Amino acid sequence: MIKTLTGFTRLICRPNSMKTMKDEVTDEIISLITAENVVGLATHRHYPRERIIYSRFGRCGFAIDVVKMVDGVRKTFSVLVEAYVDTSSDKVEDFFKLPGKILYTLSSPSDGGRVLKRREAAYRDGEDLFSRVERVRRSFYSVYSRLKEKEKEAVTRIGEEIFHAVGLTADELHLGV
Repeated sequence: MIKTLTGFTRLICRPNSMKTMKDEVTDEIISLITAENVVGLATHRHYPRERIIYSRFGRCGFAIDVVKMVDGVRKTFSVLVEAYVDTSSDKVEDFFKLPGKILYTLSSPSDGGRVLKRREAAYRDGEDLFSRVERVRRSFYSVYSRLKEKEKEAVTRIGEEIFHAVGLTADELHLGV
């Protein structure tokens, strides 16, 4: 672990082998989202546009917040997933046909700051990548719908983006920052 000037603690975790297609990163994200003590969820990137971005740049990602009730206290766990095609060429015919890498970062609250946990994984091609994204999306919206029924509020619109959030306070959303 490394303490940084910003008060964040960095913890870097790397799997033994990125050659395996076992989907531990996706399973970990889904476990976080579907935990019994989840009281809030928010998306920070819009999934349909990620496929377009990926088809043009060979890169994409998503970010979500998961608020859990831990020992009677609300704690926000933030997930950032970045995926990119593993290529050395400047010219690519079809990004969806190439293998790539995933960088998963989990930012968790801790005493005096946050702990960053990073993991890397590999994917076979765009179809493999987006099947994993779809699993996370389905889990997110399943829990989101359940929480939304309790809250009975409309989807929040921010500018042109549709921002899906439920169970988070304005302070937890960091709007305007």
